Amino acid sequence: MMVFAMVGENLQQVGGDCPDGFIVMNSLRPEDLDAPYYVAQGDGEWAVNQEAKQASEGMIENAWRAEQMPLAMEAVTAFQMGEEDIPGTEQLWKDYWIALRKWTNTNPDFPDTSKRPIAPS
Repeated sequence: MMVFAMVGENLQQVGGDCPDGFIVMNSLRPEDLDAPYYVAQGDGEWAVNQEAKQASEGMIENAWRAEQMPLAMEAVTAFQMGEEDIPGTEQLWKDYWIALRKWTNTNPDFPDTSKRPIAPS
């Protein structure tokens, strides 16, 4: 079965006639974790658009950071108010908040989720 795609796009057509502006691809678009980021290349191969992938992952990490920062600040405040039933220490939570604040696109490890700051436990 023939696979068609437009160079620079993710959309593929399987079977039928080759639409105007499309080329014949050497294979179906890969269906792995990077599937949304594959784009057709002029040689009929699929390649991951790293810029689009990085932008998407960055948005996810920014949302995660925005969710975590208030939790870290609440833990620090709870320690300061005398709460004792919180994992870690006040300093560990302060350090976590600071690490979260630095978890942006200026961090060389961003947006690699395996390098995220880790909350005290």
